[in-house]
Amino acid sequence: MEMRKFMFAALALICVVSLSMTSCRDKRTQDKVNNRIENVKESTDRALDKASNKMEAGADSVKEAWKETKEQVKEGADKAKKEIKEGYNNAKKEVKKALD
Repeated sequence: MEMRKFMFAALALICVVSLSMTSCRDKRTQDKVNNRIENVKESTDRALDKASNKMEAGADSVKEAWKETKEQVKEGADKAKKEIKEGYNNAKKEVKKALD
């Protein structure tokens, strides 16, 4: 959501600057506006690169957390299986003792 707001603001700024450029008659003013547009584009590119890098880092963190969770669930399932098997074997022994 934050990225959409930023993109909208950058686009709006570029549009405003472009509109003001078309109304300028002075060549020097147009050059200044063109330079500002280039600066906005470069700033937007840098900001998008930073945001992209943060999203990639976040995705890597989520991936690692998922991997760890998956391993923990597997370990928990193995432990529960072992405990159930031990409980079954103990109950089986108790029943056998009671029947003998």
